[in-house]
Amino acid sequence: MRYGTLLFACGTFAAGLAAGSGGDNTQADAGDGGDAGLEAGQVYPADHPAMPKVVTSGGPVMTAPKVVPIAFTTDSAIADIDKFATQLGASTDYWAGATSEYGVGALTVTAPIHVNETPAANLLDGDVQSWLTNKIQTDTSFPQPDDNTIYSIFYPSGTSVSDTGGTTCVQFQGYHGDYQLTGKHVVYAVIPRCPPPPVQGVTVIDQTTAEASHEFVEAATDPFPMDQPAYQLIDSNDLAWMMLGGGETGDICAAFFLSGVFYKPAGFDTLVQRTWSNANAAASHDPCQPAGFNPYFNSAPVLPDTVHLSASGMVGPSQGVRLGAGQSKTIELDLYSDGPTSGPWKVSAVDVGTFFGNPAVLTFSFDKDTGQNGDKLQLTITASKSVPGGTPFWIQNDLGTQTTVWMAAVAPN
Repeated sequence: MRYGTLLFACGTFAAGLAAGSGGDNTQADAGDGGDAGLEAGQVYPADHPAMPKVVTSGGPVMTAPKVVPIAFTTDSAIADIDKFATQLGASTDYWAGATSEYGVGALTVTAPIHVNETPAANLLDGDVQSWLTNKIQTDTSFPQPDDNTIYSIFYPSGTSVSDTGGTTCVQFQGYHGDYQLTGKHVVYAVIPRCPPPPVQGVTVIDQTTAEASHEFVEAATDPFPMDQPAYQLIDSNDLAWMMLGGGETGDICAAFFLSGVFYKPAGFDTLVQRTWSNANAAASHDPCQPAGFNPYFNSAPVLPDTVHLSASGMVGPSQGVRLGAGQSKTIELDLYSDGPTSGPWKVSAVDVGTFFGNPAVLTFSFDKDTGQNGDKLQLTITASKSVPGGTPFWIQNDLGTQTTVWMAAVAPN
């Protein structure tokens, strides 16, 4: 099984990145309104359904993770990769903010390994494993594997890697995995050179380092996904959140095109990714950390039905909306924020299939399409045809340059 991400995949996300790619990303326009939205007795956050939780399957996490950066001397970006490795190794706040609540320890980044080779244009994942095994066994510059080492292979432009899930820069960006070698786990991350999104100022190396940070966090929180999985699933009530890109801690933020998920912390010249925090989600704060949006706001659907969903290989009952072809159902949206915002936010809904070129199956109408903490909106969902297996949709909230979403799904009666 491979765990990758559709990083920077859609134009909607790209617009959000433009608004959230620098500094600490605290959105002044969402919270600089002083008393805006305050009423006598107002409580923050207002009551709402709980946010999802990333759950462990019981496998270990890395208590002393060590990233081994591997680049090729023929790669024109090798100096940028080395700089990112140095900056990541020197950073403490970013890594701890993204991983420590899951029991992951402080990060060490070794000196980069430069390989005097030109990789083939088209590789299979098995080729990557064979190449890495040969290096571990014959090249003394490669450390021996242990349960805390992440071999991170930065492939240059012109090289793609394929497995049963697709091909890098097409179906997914990068991925991490593991395999057994003489009784030990070899944990590795494949970081391809994919084009950047069409956003002013975002470079190819931004794309590369953002993807690398995503995979490093996931490899540390779910190092052995094949035989001892750890944090790779979302709780059963919220399986719809896995229907785009999986349930690892990086996926649940990256897959939903949230503005501000990719940013430049102090000490970094290029982008890294914020990742899911169960603690912040439970407290109704921005779940994508560290240094997420403040104040945070969202619209939580009250899902009335038990539905049967299939998401990233996990199949089972979950919360959702049951609809037959031509049927409609009205559900409640509970709006909340963790502090006063500058005013009401805009609420809309999106049939996720339309982002992949599919015709819309679901249509949406609201009794009103703006609100703020404590408001309750009514959303009517109509299914134009049968939705076997479930059709995901999200609730989108926009205020100034900040966007948040809540994922849900419609399944057949």
